Amino acid sequence: MARWLSPRRFFAACPPAVGVVVLVVGLLWLLMNGRKFWDAVSYGTRPFWDAPDGPKEILPHFYAEGVEFDAHLCKLHGWAPRPHPLPPVWDAIMVSTELDLLEIRMHELSGVVDRIFLVESNSTFTGLPKSTYFADNRERFANFDGKVIYSLFPGMQPHPSDPFTFENAQRVHMTNLLTSQLPKAEPMPLVIFSDLDEIPTAHTIRLLQACQAPSPLHLQMQEYLYSLEWPMGFRSWRAQVHLWDKHSTYYRHSMSTNLALADSGWHCSYCFRTLKEFAEKMEGFSHADRLRGNRALLLPAHIQRIICEGTDIFDMLPEAYRFKDLYNAMQPDAAKSALGVPRYLLEQFEKFRFLLPGGCMRDE
Repeated sequence: MARWLSPRRFFAACPPAVGVVVLVVGLLWLLMNGRKFWDAVSYGTRPFWDAPDGPKEILPHFYAEGVEFDAHLCKLHGWAPRPHPLPPVWDAIMVSTELDLLEIRMHELSGVVDRIFLVESNSTFTGLPKSTYFADNRERFANFDGKVIYSLFPGMQPHPSDPFTFENAQRVHMTNLLTSQLPKAEPMPLVIFSDLDEIPTAHTIRLLQACQAPSPLHLQMQEYLYSLEWPMGFRSWRAQVHLWDKHSTYYRHSMSTNLALADSGWHCSYCFRTLKEFAEKMEGFSHADRLRGNRALLLPAHIQRIICEGTDIFDMLPEAYRFKDLYNAMQPDAAKSALGVPRYLLEQFEKFRFLLPGGCMRDE
């Protein structure tokens, strides 16, 4: 009768062979799952070894409906009122695909913005061809034609291997466009630098136009994922406002100062109407490497499930710097409130139902 060999005896009898087997199996597993494993380790331990970037001094922000943007409100913020004439306000935006958010943004800022600078490309940051969404749908924004200054940034040949190189070149294109339109006399314009999905509140921009606020100044924003149903906290800070200085100002999305104005708008990431737009962004933006070659993440069924769950679309741990924030982002609670959202969003709620709580189902 054959004698059963226990695991202890097996390991004792042939340790070299077992060691080789374990090593080979481990190497194969790491080759197949290494990136995902190290991402989990890195993101899961981030509160131990990392801290959030961005401005550290958050300035108090005061506003109530109907308040006057006068010397009294400026004084409340610790600023002096601006002398007249007030600077014109320019909104500088790089367009990708988010025409719904662009429409909401234009209407939110319509009473305070004098010019809207739009730059879009026929290529994604990663080099994939794309439609010129604004140019192809310009009639949708006909009410703003008198304010819009549009410029196409053509794809680069050959396309740079690093998507950030292309993104930076597009930002330089925006700087050149803004510079070409500067007035010859004072006052210089107050310019909003923010991605299309980073929408300042109109009253924030009115305040900065009326008062001698620090320049540049970042805008802290409430961040949302997929819709206003999934608030992620006040993590967004890259949006900023500059009183243009001919010697130092350029269009940027990086940290410009250690100051940010609290609660100044909405940052709605991946707030698309269709599942196709989600997949296009996942493949085309500067962090497309998060796909890790996993094409299943682009399937409509996966994307739809994630939108209604409020979890990470790349199947990664959330980027959090405190363990309680990490846990909350892994187990998010859906918001039932939509107070203080852009007015136009509520005026056109049937058109934009997908952005409001309870509207997670998307068109294919």
